Amino acid sequence: MRIIVARDHRPGEDDGMPVTGWMSLHDRLRERIGGDALDLPTLANEVYAAVARHVPHDFACLATTDPASGVVTWASKTRDLGIGDEEFAAAEYGSTSDINRFEEIARRRPPVGAIHLDTDGHPEISYRHREFMQRRFGFTDELRAAFVSRGACWGALGLARADGDPPYTQADLDQVATICDLVAVAIQRSLFRPGTTTDPVPAPAGPSVLIVDATNRLTHATPAARAAIADLGGFDHGSLPANVLAVIATTRLRQEPFQSRTQLENGRWLSLRAAPLEGTTGGSPDIVVTLEPTPRSVLSRLALAAHGLTSREEDVAVLVLQGVDTKGIAQSLHLSSHTVQDHLKMIFTKLGVSSRREMTARLTLD
Repeated sequence: MRIIVARDHRPGEDDGMPVTGWMSLHDRLRERIGGDALDLPTLANEVYAAVARHVPHDFACLATTDPASGVVTWASKTRDLGIGDEEFAAAEYGSTSDINRFEEIARRRPPVGAIHLDTDGHPEISYRHREFMQRRFGFTDELRAAFVSRGACWGALGLARADGDPPYTQADLDQVATICDLVAVAIQRSLFRPGTTTDPVPAPAGPSVLIVDATNRLTHATPAARAAIADLGGFDHGSLPANVLAVIATTRLRQEPFQSRTQLENGRWLSLRAAPLEGTTGGSPDIVVTLEPTPRSVLSRLALAAHGLTSREEDVAVLVLQGVDTKGIAQSLHLSSHTVQDHLKMIFTKLGVSSRREMTARLTLD
């Protein structure tokens, strides 16, 4: 996974925007990201710029997550922290007991939280804060938000404050909460914007397999796996890409196979599957990871969800992609033909197509 280091944004900068009086964070950001779909680095920069004007912070990170597995797939940072993401992955995915994990934040309504508020002024209660955020970087508080749409988390935002900064307040949380739906939709549109593809990654020359030891040190890798690591952004300060580390950490915690998906820079998708190896002597087991093209059928379902289709519209769309006619769809879903046609009109509108043929050309099931 390539970590994108964003340009700095100082609180109060107008970033070229005309200042015409007070504007809410939601309205400010909607002006910047509510039009055409943006690529992820541009989207992250727009979020940083807007948030900094309303909720000052020392450091920020915006990440996308796999809506099925919940783990990070891509991340942008406002500056390079000088280390890889091994400690972050271990703290975030290697335990279920810490406070304000993104998985827990995503279940809140609204999906926001701050470590100082959620520990009643004792952030040291959190292992992640005490041993990682504060000890490593001197951060004193962290605000987190999850970008949830239709019950699935598509991304997250972390804002950190440092020595001399006041803790986050409920008013700060309330402001960030107003943009969660907006950014969730923007991430979905970015992942499936015009010019990207749901075609799977071409099959590599040979299997893509890597093995890491108990310290997450890469011990074995096939040539195809090393090429896949490069496609995922390469090593970061000597560490494997964060999306690979997230799958490894989750596998260690659960002691069972785990998988996730991630999008490459060229718009194609890769599935990451990890499993503990039997026969490892002592301590945490070695982990084997395979990297494979994501099946087109999986991507079609994901693309439909990303375009805001309801569950029933997804059911209709999948049958259309399988070549079922209106009468067959009606019988299969116990709907009238008229209702099926109404669903199709809404599906075409959301996908930006005008016919079944266009829709099938854009989203083809295996």
